[in-house]
Amino acid sequence: MNKLNKILGVYFLLILQSCYFGIGIVEKEITDDYYLLANNSLDEMSIWFQAEKYSNRLIVPETVFAVGENGDFIIAKSHPKNLEGGINKGVTYYHIIVVDKKSTEQSPNLTLEQFERKRKQLNIPNSLDFDIVYEELK
Repeated sequence: MNKLNKILGVYFLLILQSCYFGIGIVEKEITDDYYLLANNSLDEMSIWFQAEKYSNRLIVPETVFAVGENGDFIIAKSHPKNLEGGINKGVTYYHIIVVDKKSTEQSPNLTLEQFERKRKQLNIPNSLDFDIVYEELK
């Protein structure tokens, strides 16, 4: 029942946002409490954590374009986005989220080298790959 309450809470938030911003174009549960969301356009893709019943926290800001998870970890790739230039596809950040820590803090922007080092440190299996990829954002 607790999981149902969390899902209902996220959908309630999305319904309220859709009244103001429009219907979300991507609303996908990654794993318990973590969601991939884009409200108006794909370039708004980000990862959110549902901290409490009606409280959500931004974990990875725009623009997330690849995600993988195995229940213990979420890995993601993102490009930075700014208002003037849009998505900067020349820069890729990597993110690691430890699912059972349930942190409400934003994930740090890691370089590929930092990501690979942290991945080894946390013993994240090589079988965990980016299985959700938005090619148009890549």
